[in-house]
Amino acid sequence: MASAIDDPTPALHPYTAGHRSDTYAVGLPDDAARSPLPPPPNNASASETPGQPPQRKGFFSRPRVVFTLLIVFSVLSFTAISVGVSFLLLSPKNPTLWISKIMVTHPWAKHPRVLISVKAQNPNNRLGVYYQTSGTAALSFKSKSVATGPFPAFFQEKKGSRTVDLVLRAANKTMPRQVRNSILNTTTKLPLSLDLTMNVPVRMKIWTTKSWIEELVFDCKFKVNTLSNSSRILSQRCPVIAEPK
Repeated sequence: MASAIDDPTPALHPYTAGHRSDTYAVGLPDDAARSPLPPPPNNASASETPGQPPQRKGFFSRPRVVFTLLIVFSVLSFTAISVGVSFLLLSPKNPTLWISKIMVTHPWAKHPRVLISVKAQNPNNRLGVYYQTSGTAALSFKSKSVATGPFPAFFQEKKGSRTVDLVLRAANKTMPRQVRNSILNTTTKLPLSLDLTMNVPVRMKIWTTKSWIEELVFDCKFKVNTLSNSSRILSQRCPVIAEPK
């Protein structure tokens, strides 16, 4: 008869009829028993996830930033509306230009220079006028080009008056014959009817604020007794054209 061997493993109690046990004894290794169990994935927050940096809130999700942007937008809107209403109430007027003198230098050169003195008048009582840098001027005779050049940039105070000089570049090769004869004939005066077109972008100024840029086109039709050294303006008319040519 075999001798009984002591078994250290506890015996499992079999199920008995009519009785169900919900408790189980599970044996774990020593290392697993000492190690803490990781938290369940559904309960771990994003900031606790290993290897991932904590999430940051968006820039515009901060109430203080949104409030500041709303204040800045409100101030800018109020300023724009105030300036627009001020311009409408002041009824800004366009500046006026007219020709005071014209002469031709270096008539025998390949490219003579046409010097034209233009007087600018600001009729506004409370608005200054900025003449921008991209202005142009063109002198023509019967729709044929005589000379071209830039229109100078400057600022004009309210009710101010100023004379500016245009330096236009001509070409003897393409210059109309009647114009060349009037320049070179110093004994007989040959009157001419000419056209000076000036494209002038301007901005109005009220207090410290400037308005939008508006391009004005002055179409000056004038008549001179001659284009030699003793030239004199006989008549002229310089209306403003609303749309550029």
